[in-house]
Amino acid sequence: MEDFLSRVLYFAEKGYPLPVAYKKAKEVSRSVKDSYELARRLILSYYSLSGKSYRKKVREFLQKGVRIVLPEWFERELDGIYDIEKLKDSFLDRVIWIRVNTLKADEDKVIKSLENEGIILEKDKDIPYAYKVVKGDIRSTTEFKEFKVIIQDKASMAVIEALKPEKGELIFDMASAPGIKASLIMALTDNQSELVVSDVDRERLHKEIKFLHDVGVNMDKVHIIHQDSTSSSVIKADKVLLDAPCSSTGMISNEPTVLLKLTKQRVNELSELQKNLLNKALSISSYVIYATCSLLPQEGEYIVKEFNAKPPLSFASSNSLGNRFIPYLHQSEGFFISKVSG
Repeated sequence: MEDFLSRVLYFAEKGYPLPVAYKKAKEVSRSVKDSYELARRLILSYYSLSGKSYRKKVREFLQKGVRIVLPEWFERELDGIYDIEKLKDSFLDRVIWIRVNTLKADEDKVIKSLENEGIILEKDKDIPYAYKVVKGDIRSTTEFKEFKVIIQDKASMAVIEALKPEKGELIFDMASAPGIKASLIMALTDNQSELVVSDVDRERLHKEIKFLHDVGVNMDKVHIIHQDSTSSSVIKADKVLLDAPCSSTGMISNEPTVLLKLTKQRVNELSELQKNLLNKALSISSYVIYATCSLLPQEGEYIVKEFNAKPPLSFASSNSLGNRFIPYLHQSEGFFISKVSG
């Protein structure tokens, strides 16, 4: 086990997301059952480990167990906004949310089939098509493998609830990859909205195109642009979704390697990019939904405060500038969502 976890840690430090680091470690070292959860907790404990080598860090972790320590500057930024201890505790939980892909299947039939397979679900009270997985491995089901079920966090679905897509609208998704939100837009409009998707990363865009095709999106209704959206070629749209590139600190529970890459300088760089993207979005439409999967106000409230911003949702926490999903309150990833106009 020490060898295997040491390799996971090595690949995580090299910048690989946890699922990739885990897979690479498995290719060269034997793993044991349930070792993914152990690897996740190891990365969450990274800043509590004093060992100089990977092996010493792993040995300390196996002896002392999980102890979540955040980078000092990061904890200072969060202090006063969140209950830090509750936030740390929430990182230990992995809450999985799903929705039925109505472009490929009937919701009632899929839910009944999943329940017959032993998957226990809890229907959400805020978003009618959102379900929390209470028990069972959703990824092992036929429904998941056939794209009849899509794993999507509740907060991510809430972004599209805020957008309120309608049939016939031209909607511009400025930073669209990997395409989960774009697919929900098309599902909610029965493939009858016009969607422009763009991303600065060509490889991610190619993966998004394949995903949208696999989940049943009518690709005749989708216009694909490889671009830096700060200088977008799109001139006008009915609505703009800006799910902006961010620090991803809202998804630490599911992707703890975020902590290894997190620096104050990087957050400042992302904040500047977010401001530029938002200014561009507002030149394209007067209806903009701005969202980030971030716990930091530098990527949320501080970005939208210079504009006419308000919370678009009647659920989740809210302030005068937007809604916040807080992991320990909402059993979701951390998100900021705002409706912005110039």
